[in-house]
Amino acid sequence: MLLRYQLHEVLLFLKANDYREDLVTWFGGLLTQLFKEENFASKGIPLQICDVFLQELNKTDGEQISCSNIAALLGPFLQALATCRNVILLRRIEEKVFHPMLDNNVTPATQDGASGDDTDDSSSEINYDPKRGKWVDGGKLPPKTQKEI
Repeated sequence: MLLRYQLHEVLLFLKANDYREDLVTWFGGLLTQLFKEENFASKGIPLQICDVFLQELNKTDGEQISCSNIAALLGPFLQALATCRNVILLRRIEEKVFHPMLDNNVTPATQDGASGDDTDDSSSEINYDPKRGKWVDGGKLPPKTQKEI
């Protein structure tokens, strides 16, 4: 819970400062240090960050965040995918960060039925809570950002 709370507060701080480039770079540097292969400490903290990142991002700015800000925040995760050799961490980044984001942001088919690719919309409904009217896993982006992607 402490790590979740800290991540939540950092994301609120970034949002309050309109995702200033220097602050996002600072946050990315922290995550990059945690994901580095040379860091011989336990990988429990990076694994936990992967587990809660999208959920906390959704709580803080899920409906307003732009595509460019998401790209900046995902930079350290992408860099870890490219450089890290820890298979457990790589799988966790894929399963908890990128797969939910991609699954929940499938571009809807157009009126003429040409969506560009064949997608299965059933997987994106797994994490939708109709009682709350929200995506509970934190991976759902606002429609404007979906269109940008």
